Amino acid sequence: MKLCDFCGFYVGPEDIKCRNCSNPITGRQEFEEIEYKAPKTTTQSKSEEIVYIKPKSKLYNFVRKTIIIIILIGIVAAPQTQSLVQGSMDYWDEINKPYYRIPESIELTMVRNFTIYLQDSGYSDYSLVLSKPGDTPTWPQQDSKDWQTISDFSASPQHEENEAGRMEWANRIEGTERDYIEIEYKVKIDTLRPDLKVEDSGNIEDLPEGYDAYLVDEWLIEPTMPEIVELATLLSNGTDGNVIKILNNIYTYITYNYTYQQSAIPKSCDETMNGGYGDCDDFAILFTSIARAAGIPSWLELGRIPAFINTSSGCELRDWGGHAWVNALVPLSDGTFTVVNIDLANSYFMWMPPYRVSDWVDDGNGDNLYSYYYLFSSKGTAKATYLENSYVADCKTIGELKLEEL
Repeated sequence: MKLCDFCGFYVGPEDIKCRNCSNPITGRQEFEEIEYKAPKTTTQSKSEEIVYIKPKSKLYNFVRKTIIIIILIGIVAAPQTQSLVQGSMDYWDEINKPYYRIPESIELTMVRNFTIYLQDSGYSDYSLVLSKPGDTPTWPQQDSKDWQTISDFSASPQHEENEAGRMEWANRIEGTERDYIEIEYKVKIDTLRPDLKVEDSGNIEDLPEGYDAYLVDEWLIEPTMPEIVELATLLSNGTDGNVIKILNNIYTYITYNYTYQQSAIPKSCDETMNGGYGDCDDFAILFTSIARAAGIPSWLELGRIPAFINTSSGCELRDWGGHAWVNALVPLSDGTFTVVNIDLANSYFMWMPPYRVSDWVDDGNGDNLYSYYYLFSSKGTAKATYLENSYVADCKTIGELKLEEL
């Protein structure tokens, strides 16, 4: 496997330039074919006079070279030259340092189309329920600045709002009838990368009150399970209660002990631990369970991310699908507190790039968490189902962050 010398991204076997930073790949530059032309031959005129100049003496050449060396030593030894040389070395180190280039923000128009139809003859009464994305953060995230803002939201046909505050469409279809539902909105998303270090963290006893809903059992989240309690105790040992240390231990434990494998529906902690594998939902549920057992309020955030990302020249985000990550409450040594994001499936610890859309934040109600995953139901003499086509109508990046490591 070859990595780009400039930004460290993977380089394909046929790539001439890096797909991330567009710099040329060493040894793979394109060369123009130059047509060789023989030099023209000339015949010396008989009238031309050839003059031979007597070479200088050895003493002359020695003195000349000595003077040049003395001048060069003087230039190099000068303070101004030393400063220039050091600056050049710093610049050389800078341009040869590998970076990951992440947009500060992205702006995009998201379109989600749903086609509902019957799998066989008959009729069906169906229901489609979707969370409506909004400005984020909302409680309990407790941040002073929105990192996601939604505008120009539209839905067709008109929807109802259910008890959980979600959009709901319900209708009966028969035979070959089809229903079409479309939602469209603009969203601006910022990269989240707080400058937090272990020494900035407070301890478990510094956590504020009011987050009890994120310390107890919830649908599939099981902080009281004996195996989870044992893990939380083990991963808290030696941390002196430092919350960031505990979160990092949980993150490292899951990262190095479980294999990513996509599944259709979320699994319980017991299933994930016994199988040794899981996807974003499974890892987020396991992480949240251990963190709650350790006394750290934690909850899920659910939304969508693209499987294909290319922002090296423009903004191309494709193949969107569901995603889950973790929010955790961290008390700070200055007496305040903040919420950090942890995406185990993509190896983002306490930060998030802008390639995501947040649809819903866990409100601590297990029924609402359960219903997020079961958005479609059908009842009648035939089974109804749906197809979804989600895509980005337009997209642009704003600013750029150069990160030495992710």
